[in-house]
Amino acid sequence: MGIRRKKGYSGQTIAETVEVIRKNELFLPALQRKFVWDTPQIEGLFDSIMQGFPIGTFLLWELNDQTAINSNVFYNFIKHYDTRYSRNQKASLSSKKSIVSVLDGQQRLTSLNIALNGTYTYKTPRKRFDNPEAYPKRVLFLNLLPRTGEDFKYEFKFLPDTDQSNQPDKLWYKVNEVLSWEDASSIDEEYRKLKERAHDKKLVTTNSPVIKKTLRTLYRRIRIDDPLMCFTLKDMGIDDVLDIFIRVNSGGTQLSKTDLLMSTITASWENARDRVEDLLKSINEQGRKFNFDIDFVMRTCLFLLDDPILFRVRSFGPEKINEIKTNWGGIYTAISETVSILNLLGYDGMTLTSRNSVIPIVYHIYKGGDTKTKERNQFKKYLQHALLTGFFGTHGDQALANLRSYLREGSKEDGFKLKRKSFDFDHLKTNLNTPGKTLEITEEDLEDLLQKKKGRQAFVVLSILYPQFEYNTKNFDQDHIHPTYFFSFNHLSSIGKGDKYEEWQTKKDTIPNLQMLEERKNRVKNKREFKDWLDMESEIEKKEYLEDNYIPLDVSYDIKDFDEFYNKRKDLLIIALKKILLGAKDE
Repeated sequence: MGIRRKKGYSGQTIAETVEVIRKNELFLPALQRKFVWDTPQIEGLFDSIMQGFPIGTFLLWELNDQTAINSNVFYNFIKHYDTRYSRNQKASLSSKKSIVSVLDGQQRLTSLNIALNGTYTYKTPRKRFDNPEAYPKRVLFLNLLPRTGEDFKYEFKFLPDTDQSNQPDKLWYKVNEVLSWEDASSIDEEYRKLKERAHDKKLVTTNSPVIKKTLRTLYRRIRIDDPLMCFTLKDMGIDDVLDIFIRVNSGGTQLSKTDLLMSTITASWENARDRVEDLLKSINEQGRKFNFDIDFVMRTCLFLLDDPILFRVRSFGPEKINEIKTNWGGIYTAISETVSILNLLGYDGMTLTSRNSVIPIVYHIYKGGDTKTKERNQFKKYLQHALLTGFFGTHGDQALANLRSYLREGSKEDGFKLKRKSFDFDHLKTNLNTPGKTLEITEEDLEDLLQKKKGRQAFVVLSILYPQFEYNTKNFDQDHIHPTYFFSFNHLSSIGKGDKYEEWQTKKDTIPNLQMLEERKNRVKNKREFKDWLDMESEIEKKEYLEDNYIPLDVSYDIKDFDEFYNKRKDLLIIALKKILLGAKDE
């Protein structure tokens, strides 16, 4: 920053820094959020400066490559801030071969610039909003009479840029005047001018030593000391810079890389965030609600526009953002229609354990593929296998790339199109080229599927076993058939099964002891022993329940016979999964 900038840490005076900003030689990258500090925060910052307190380290990013500069978006600092409409102006850098921008310290540096180079405009209390005089421009003043017994020793205040000399018990001095002093000897001249225009000259003469000391401190803190410790990163790519930005700005709360990416995108497409958030609100409110996010939308954009899928900031340059903006109507429609189909198929935020799995379906629809009943059934088979095999778990980007290669033909220049309008999962499963990955589920896999524990993965398996339920209209619970209450060590010991405690603690949470039960019925069942709860049903209801829930008929339902119940129900579930997932005939 300025003439003393060098690799690593360097100190900088405040005067030098605001001069660099004034000359438009320091910029803000698009990933920075808008300026949000209010006047008390700025006033507090200057009190810290006057008292010689540290005001933090500043992280800078130096770029010495014109191509890299032009492929990113940078802004100028705000000079005259107005709470009604102030925005940073985009910097014109077409001729720049080297620039420096601020990664950490934007709020503090903008505050210094406003206080020493510009103005701060906000509404005067009790004045009408439509009154032009309600919004005077204010500049930063310092009361040259320090306070005692206050949290802030030095009183700074943003006041209208008029003569403040007639305020009682206050000696206001415009802070930015210190920048025009020739040197420290100007203190005497400034004192003389202050005394000449003071309404209460006695107040000035009586406090002469204090006033001169305060002016001397102001000069030293702004013009001599170098409290701005800067660390400069040189010639790093935007993705590496973004990782560092997240790390240094986390402050105990993890920042979203995608959220910061959106700040970069809005530099080229002003309404981008509103458009994306409108889409997310629309799709996430469907049925039992989904939890799609900005990451999903932007990754899907890359996929639909046949671009490399690797999710990096450099993937979203100005040209790419303009392409997304141009095609946003089709993208919005394809994503919305896909989520509507997911809802009809019974999926929601709980059962959809991989959002990446949805993207190939969006692609099929975006490119004009069929979405008839036959295709929807094929979508469901594809999702079942993708979610159960964990197809998108590791190397998800490569899995997506392979799926897109299967779906399309053509070239980027001539435009890609679908190989086939219909969606056939069996053909996809057979012909998809994914080394080390498979959508195939075998009989050997079924045993592992039934060992899923209560939670998101178990919910997926159970939703397949209970396809008749309207998951998009009613709330269902993963219910323990034999309630957890009866697996305590004390209870098992009381029925002579204490030696089974550890084994049954694991088994009780797996699918052979789980069922999908409507939330209302689950509250009624609560901690009742299974055999007692079952006896509460009529014979007709009991028969229907046993059939619908794969309950074996020829076993005891007493907790002491849990092993036999567990194993026989597992056998029934394997038969059911063979039919649903493998197309097996009745045994």
